[in-house]
Amino acid sequence: MMSELENPGPHDHLVHLYQEPALLAEAVREYIGSGLRAGEAALIIATPEHRALFVQGLESFVESGQLWVYDAEETLGRFMVDGMPDWRSFQDVAGGLIAELRLQYPAVRAYGEMVDVLWQRGEQEAAVRLEEYWNELGRLQTFSLLCAYRMDPLDGASYGGALECVCRTHSHLIPSRDPARYDAAVTEASGKVLDQPLAQILLALAANHQTSTRMPAGQSALFWLKQNMPRTAEKILTELRAGSSPAG
Repeated sequence: MMSELENPGPHDHLVHLYQEPALLAEAVREYIGSGLRAGEAALIIATPEHRALFVQGLESFVESGQLWVYDAEETLGRFMVDGMPDWRSFQDVAGGLIAELRLQYPAVRAYGEMVDVLWQRGEQEAAVRLEEYWNELGRLQTFSLLCAYRMDPLDGASYGGALECVCRTHSHLIPSRDPARYDAAVTEASGKVLDQPLAQILLALAANHQTSTRMPAGQSALFWLKQNMPRTAEKILTELRAGSSPAG
């Protein structure tokens, strides 16, 4: 079964949470590389240290013009006005690049970490506005988009704030490179914190909790528990952090 990274929908807006750049690079190369090998075009807007990791093994696509690579800070500078992204300028810059690629290729996959640059600088409002602009652009043009944030999905402090904020502007949340392992780890930690029958009941309730953002069942369960049983959720998060972290 193909993952969302390998086979995104034409209007999907994915977000991957990462802590280790090497694991992020694996996700980006899977997303970009599978599209390139299928004859699609790709656009990467990233920091210098990440760009070098992302294009490993994909250099021939850069040389052929099928993969375009840009600097995140420089690109931001082309449409930021008074500390906030400007819609018309953003549409000209990002929309122009995607439109040009669409003239030559049947589909386009874009990866951008300009939002993470803003987020890590403490400019969360600007980052969210930029995500909203990407969504607006996605209604005008056809392309899939992968974003990345350096964020720990096992940090209880992220719930009720950062994680919800990030989720609201994305169609899919990818908190781990291995969703099956992530789900299994949440189930195991829940069983250690609670009686096994109670853990199964609560996880089943959480599984029925639908959100507008698609995500692994384990992550959905953590959101539900954090909202409805915050003390229990924190104990489970503590158990997850104490074990071998499933996040990547």
